[in-house]
Amino acid sequence: MWTILLLATLFAQAPQGMKPGTERWSVKTSLPTTPGKAQNVAITDLLAIQDVSGVKKDDKRYQSQRMPAAAGAKYNEGAMITTTAYLHLVAFETDGDFHIQVSDSPTSGDNCLIVEVPNPDPAYVSNADLRPTFDAVRTFIKTNLLKGKDPTTSGSVMQHPVYVTVTGVLFYDDSHVGDPPRGKKGMHAATLWELHPLTAIAFAAVPKKGTPTTSSAPPAAEQPRRKAARRK
Repeated sequence: MWTILLLATLFAQAPQGMKPGTERWSVKTSLPTTPGKAQNVAITDLLAIQDVSGVKKDDKRYQSQRMPAAAGAKYNEGAMITTTAYLHLVAFETDGDFHIQVSDSPTSGDNCLIVEVPNPDPAYVSNADLRPTFDAVRTFIKTNLLKGKDPTTSGSVMQHPVYVTVTGVLFYDDSHVGDPPRGKKGMHAATLWELHPLTAIAFAAVPKKGTPTTSSAPPAAEQPRRKAARRK
């Protein structure tokens, strides 16, 4: 009886027809072979990164590998990045990802950066060592922001956006090259660059006015909780 109820709850929360994605899936759900130490980068700098020249929509050259470093580029795909920003929305995508929208504004989620964390199930993530990491990030989000529930597919919006530190792999989502700006609930992404996969999240101290939005504290999904934001 309890097993039936549990399964019913899981299926009710997961998006209908959820299954692993295809476009650059092995890249989205993995880390570089030698990821290195994460760079602290201001959210405004990430939002301003230019598109990758010469990359086409769903470029076949990069379906199973990361894009090579570009000459003169300050940031390249595969770099581990830590940034701090205001979290405005979390959504449950049909490919199993938690889709998260963050911006540099406490009042507006427009002009945002998309960061995503995969479903830790073996069907979605082949590397068993990474599954606990992804699970910890998703658990932090559900426990602290969504009252223990999964986000909605349309997007659970924070009534009071929270300031967070996130770490993840810089990723260029070429599946949207040439498309209108992405984003949910009227919030538009400023760039095709993402942090994907996300490997850590923690609450951060809100900066004083005029303070650059970078973080000196190491992010961790296990840091102490603060008062959870509510969703609409």
